[in-house]
Amino acid sequence: MKLSGQSKPKSYSRWLKLVAVGLLARLLLSFWTGSPYDFEVFIRVGYFVANGTSPTLSRYPFVPGLGQPIYPYVLGLGYLPAWGLCLALAFKVYGIFPFSPYFYYFLIKLLPILADLATAYVIYLLIVNSRGSVEKAEKASLIFFLCPFVVFMSSVWGMFDSIPIFFTLLSLLLILSDKTRWSAISLGFGIYFKVMPIIYLPIQLFFVSRKKGLKETITYLLIALAVPFLLTLIPLVFYRWPVSETAVTVLSQTSKAGEGLSYWNIGSLLKEALPNMITQESLNSFFAFPLIRYLWILGLMSGYLLYYEYQRNVTRNQAENLDLLLKGFSITTIGFLLTRTFIPEQFVLYLLSTIVMLSSKSIQTYFKHVWIITLAFVFANVYPFAFAYLVNMNFWTVFNYLATTQPFSTLRYAMRFIIAVLFDYILLRLILRMVRNDEKTVPDYEE
Repeated sequence: MKLSGQSKPKSYSRWLKLVAVGLLARLLLSFWTGSPYDFEVFIRVGYFVANGTSPTLSRYPFVPGLGQPIYPYVLGLGYLPAWGLCLALAFKVYGIFPFSPYFYYFLIKLLPILADLATAYVIYLLIVNSRGSVEKAEKASLIFFLCPFVVFMSSVWGMFDSIPIFFTLLSLLLILSDKTRWSAISLGFGIYFKVMPIIYLPIQLFFVSRKKGLKETITYLLIALAVPFLLTLIPLVFYRWPVSETAVTVLSQTSKAGEGLSYWNIGSLLKEALPNMITQESLNSFFAFPLIRYLWILGLMSGYLLYYEYQRNVTRNQAENLDLLLKGFSITTIGFLLTRTFIPEQFVLYLLSTIVMLSSKSIQTYFKHVWIITLAFVFANVYPFAFAYLVNMNFWTVFNYLATTQPFSTLRYAMRFIIAVLFDYILLRLILRMVRNDEKTVPDYEE
């Protein structure tokens, strides 16, 4: 993972300054903002896990002095224990220096912010090692690190997907450096923080099988799955958390009803516009239908098949190996985003982190379109001022009124649906361009 003997160009100091600006912006936004639901969950889970409770309980009450009482109860985390333990650590540190709850909010976001920085550096290393160009590496890493949507998700929303993304991209760096087993460990850590990176495991297995054969492929699979399994089992046994509760909570994430950044959110619009005809029960019955509920599996299988056909025609030099893996990751992500009935906005970060390295000039345009339309959806779904609810609960009260009172609520659901359809249209255009392979995939970040 060395810089391939590249000397640092004159632009290196400018790169460091821009990275510092991006980091400073995140830190300034971090301590007073948060998603009115997700961040409130994180605040409460950190408190209760630090006091010995499982992070996957069905109900967490408001903690006086922390967050805001906008919900009497919130659900627990739908993840493996990693993030819950990080939240507990943040609360423990806050307990040592309890001078302000804003310090606790800052601590919750600190690790995702640092993971943004680490991810940008891994992007830098991947391009330098494979392309041999420090200038292109600097530009690609800055495009990702300074992307407003990336900044927003870690420092304002408070989401932590930058952590599993870092471990996932690190696994790419390691596998291209011929450190296969360390790559499997890194991917395993990504899965431990959030199950999402497991969709990339077949891509890695195809790659290892092609280069090292069946035995090493099986070893890679076992390590990548053993890491999250063992790291989940240890706190379950040590703290005596209920195993069934954790399993049910995590598996529930595979079958959520149509919502989020997906054309399936039309159900919410229809329920709002036609309350006498469309009910939540009828929507639940529709999304419980197996063909709809598990359509994302077909999306993933299609992505794996496209990758398999593509990789058969690629030679094995280092640059093309990076292209190969990035293309496989990107196609897989798009297939997943197009077919899952519930798409949280943070899932888009996984796509942005790969296409920023894969991009030709035309794909750079898609990078911009993807993050802009996703950020537009975020603000249509939760109005920007609501993210300041920690400062004043009235920001939440006003948003909640507008989001639940007609005609404002109907307009909100209509905007969400229109933006989601536009997002999926952009994804379809992107995947068609990638599958046709009619342009070079080596990054071309020219002014």
